Amino acid sequence: MNDSKLKYDWDLEDILKGKSIEDLYKKWLKKMNDLINSYDNQLKSIDNFINYKNLEQEYTKVTNRLYNYISNNLNEDSTNKNWISWNQKLAFDIHPLLMKTSNEENIILKNKKKVIDFLKDDRLKEYRRGYELLFKKSKRVLSEKEEMILTKLSKLSGSYEEIYSSVVDSTIKFDDVLDSKNKTHKITSVAKAFELLKSNDQTLRKNVWIEFNSKYYDNRYILTQTLFYNYLELNEYAKIRKYSNYIESVCDSDEVNLKFVNLIYSGVISYANEYKSFYSIRNKLISYTYGLNKLNPWDKSLDVVKIKNKYTIEQIQSILLDAFKIFGDEYTNVLQKAFDERWISWLPKPNKHSGAYSIGGTKGIDKYYISMNYDSTISSLFTAAHELGHSLHSYFFNKTQKIHCSCSIFYAEIASITNELLLSYYLLDKSKNNKEKLFVLDEIITNFFATTTRQVIFSNFEYEMINRLTNNQPITYEVAFETYNSLINKYTNSNKKVNINKKMDAIGLSTILRIDHFYVGNFYVYKYAIGQICALIIANKIWNKDKQALNNYFKFLKSGSSLSPLDTIKLLGIDFNDKNIWDECKYILDDLIKKYKNIAKLIMKK
Repeated sequence: MNDSKLKYDWDLEDILKGKSIEDLYKKWLKKMNDLINSYDNQLKSIDNFINYKNLEQEYTKVTNRLYNYISNNLNEDSTNKNWISWNQKLAFDIHPLLMKTSNEENIILKNKKKVIDFLKDDRLKEYRRGYELLFKKSKRVLSEKEEMILTKLSKLSGSYEEIYSSVVDSTIKFDDVLDSKNKTHKITSVAKAFELLKSNDQTLRKNVWIEFNSKYYDNRYILTQTLFYNYLELNEYAKIRKYSNYIESVCDSDEVNLKFVNLIYSGVISYANEYKSFYSIRNKLISYTYGLNKLNPWDKSLDVVKIKNKYTIEQIQSILLDAFKIFGDEYTNVLQKAFDERWISWLPKPNKHSGAYSIGGTKGIDKYYISMNYDSTISSLFTAAHELGHSLHSYFFNKTQKIHCSCSIFYAEIASITNELLLSYYLLDKSKNNKEKLFVLDEIITNFFATTTRQVIFSNFEYEMINRLTNNQPITYEVAFETYNSLINKYTNSNKKVNINKKMDAIGLSTILRIDHFYVGNFYVYKYAIGQICALIIANKIWNKDKQALNNYFKFLKSGSSLSPLDTIKLLGIDFNDKNIWDECKYILDDLIKKYKNIAKLIMKK
């Protein structure tokens, strides 16, 4: 790679600290063996117990380094045989430790009184929460023999995600498409497809939309089967642990219940009228801006107004540094480090992971790496802001916490969406005319509905599919498409009728099969709505110079996983069981939509 592109690539070699991957692997094996050798003696004395917990922490640091080095390299090229081999090697080599510790929960529960006595020592105070959670779920722990069997089967965990990734990142190859002048365009990635859907050429947009969605539609059988067997496996594992289904087990791990999930669903449904009202004016505006008599699915990704929408990577960096001054010097200093020290893989590459992410498992790692697919549009500006929100969250909890150096998936999106919103307010403040203001307002509001309404539709889809399996009902692509359409109507206050036997209708609904979180196994996407609601409230306060809100926000960033998810969110001054939270968010949303409508009407009068 030449020097000009090297500055846009991440410095993964920093993980190795001048050593080779083989050296790091050997160190990992040693730490793992130290842990195995100390396992049987951990409860013989408090000193043994403290030593074992320290060994766990050292092992975690080395494991995070090794796994991140391999997985991030693999995500750069999902077809690379070397990284595929390393990835599979670790899956096998970690198994002795998993087998050795498969009975750990049973041992702890059998020696509960002794462990409680150990935990009274202040040297172990940060471990108390983890053991308290274990004691609460004791009825979910199986016999030693049963736990060992499940551990043996854990080699298969993640297999459905890998099948999905193989299909999407490697197997699906998009054909070239033509524009209205018969010029050929290549769809080299998912990011490129979305870029082309913003083209002024309607023929090109239509051809891209059909080609892109058709490829997922053409793979509907394998994707639906993968989804079915993934959910079936997750459901059966949950039942083994005496849960009614997989969703109940995930809720339990999040320290909430199904009632809370339905509270989020009903809360988001309460914004259906706002959704319908906003998209009604938005669709009219797109039609006006581009002179369209009818708005088709391939037109809906168009920008509502035409403004300069190209950013270099250096411009993105400069804007973010200025926009996030509101957080204070430490925050912006870390941002500068992220740019100078090459935390980010900016550019698209063949077979590169199609989305964007900030790494997990950060304890022991000095750079909180980000992967994205820069395309020069404002989308890349917001993607960088979003992922840096995650990375800065990692920075603050790693700096503050000794043990709880992680972020629950339950509230993981709050920091990233807060960054997006504060960037939006910054751009709105810098806007020079109504078109620019409308463009930014459109970003704020469409992102709000994308992370509440859209994501909760996806989550409710998961909920319905799991219920089908719980009741021994099949999942076919027809069921998936019909359920998806029904939920769209429910959450958007619409009555759209589709015929899944018509390909144009069906390929539009194939979106539901390309949600990568469905294939992972964490019942995740409804938590985007939690992140959005919290972020809109807290960002609005921070932007309006509420010092207490800013202090609360940094308490939240620094807390890591030291509290329950809902208690962590309460650090922000937000309690979802308080109806006023939903009303406060709605008030902010209504004000944004009102401003949007007023500017839209002025533009369409010209």
